[in-house]
This record gives sequence, structure tokens and C-alpha cells, in this order.
Amino acid sequence: MPSPTFDVAACAAALGAEAAAFSLNAVAECDSTNTQLMRQAEAGAPSATVIVADRQSAGRGRRERVWLSSPLHSLTFSLLWRFAAGSSAPEALSLAVGLGLQRALAAAGATAAVKWPNDILCRGRKLAGVLIEVQPGDIKSAIIGIGINLRLPPDMPAAIADNAIALDEVLPQSPTRERLLAVLLSELAATLHRYQSEGFAGLRDEWQARHVFQGSNVRIMGGGEDIEGICSGVTDRGELLIKTEKGTQRVITGDVSLRPT
Repeated sequence: MPSPTFDVAACAAALGAEAAAFSLNAVAECDSTNTQLMRQAEAGAPSATVIVADRQSAGRGRRERVWLSSPLHSLTFSLLWRFAAGSSAPEALSLAVGLGLQRALAAAGATAAVKWPNDILCRGRKLAGVLIEVQPGDIKSAIIGIGINLRLPPDMPAAIADNAIALDEVLPQSPTRERLLAVLLSELAATLHRYQSEGFAGLRDEWQARHVFQGSNVRIMGGGEDIEGICSGVTDRGELLIKTEKGTQRVITGDVSLRPT
């Protein structure tokens, strides 16, 4: 098995004193960082364990979409987070994580916005995505999988490339994967600690202020019946609120697509 090219020591150095809070691990290749970390979680791995992979052969996105990766083109990693029994997790967790991810990318210089329920957009195209899975038998233990486009592969199908964007298109100089992961982990930890103490209610206003479709006319597709209306925000549980001619409807996080009209 080849050695990973991701430099754990460099990432720890970029984290500084915060490095002690994480258990950082890098692999050259795996099927999926979420799958790998789920196995470790079931074996008792501590909270804030991280796996970053140079390559994924079976990475997954939302709705079982494939997310392949390579060290030149993406940063893909998973973070295990164990919440206290009294927390509201995993309610609206994907929105809280998306907010932390957006904050971190903004700190790196990328003008980005959250898109309900779990994408990060820049210039209207997808820059990053989140996939959260809970440990079987323990809904307070979540595997947070994140993929960020660093550069779009030249052989990416046009249908995908047209809706994607990468950091090298929006930053004059992209950070190294190690420094980027350090910024991400620091911001995610701060957001998750606040989420644990306040629930999503404490983050909701900020999330809405950063939602790309806030106040816009949108169409919800894929939930059995298309819904059109004005996106008026989200509830403390992460449900999307759509003002329609029939009144405000709540859309739960699920197998739906959100599009501008």
C-alpha cells in the first residue's frame, strides 16, 4: 500500500494548540472515508477522529451520488463527532456543518453561500458538499463527510463540470490541503460545540443570512409533489420554509432538489 501524500504533521502544525483536540489520520486510498471512519467509530474511536484520503474509490454524496477524489483535485475527509446525550443531534446537523464549512471557506478567501440542505455554492456552482451518517445504534455519534473541489479534473463530464466550481477558480492562490483542513477543523469544531450547547436555534439566523436562496422564488422537486414559492427560511429543526399560495409549507431534509424558478 503506498504512503499517503497528505502531511498529517503539517496539518497539526497549522492547527497549533488545537491539534491536541483531534486524532488525525491519512490514507493513500480507501473506498470511502465515511465507511472507514464508521468502522472505527463502531470499534470505539474517540470523538474528533479524522480520516483524510488521497483517493476514494467509492466516495458517496447525497442521494447515493458518486464522489471520486484525488490529491490534485479535491480534499475529502470525514470527522467523527460524539454529542452529549442531552443535545438535539442529529437534528439539523447538516445545516450546522454547512455553516461551519461556509465560514471556513470564507476565512480562506472564497465567497461562498450555503444551499439547503448540505451544499456550498460559489458563483452559483457547487464548491463543496456534506454527507452525514449516524452510527448504527447510537444516533449521537455522527460521521461528517466533506468533499471540496480544489481543481476540476480535465476529464470531468461536461454535465457535471457545468454545475461545479473549484477553489483554484476563485482564489488567486489555493491553500495546501493541510492548511485548508486545519482551517476547516478549527471552524467545524467551534460550530459543533455551539450546536451542542444551543441546538440549531442558536445558528439559524446566521445560516439564513448565508443561504443562497433566502427570499428567492424556488422550486422543490423530488418529494412526490413539486412545490413553488418564496424561500422564507428554516425552522429550528432544519425544515425549509416555503411561502406558497396555499400558505407556508415545511419541507423536511430528504430526497428533494432545490432550484431557482
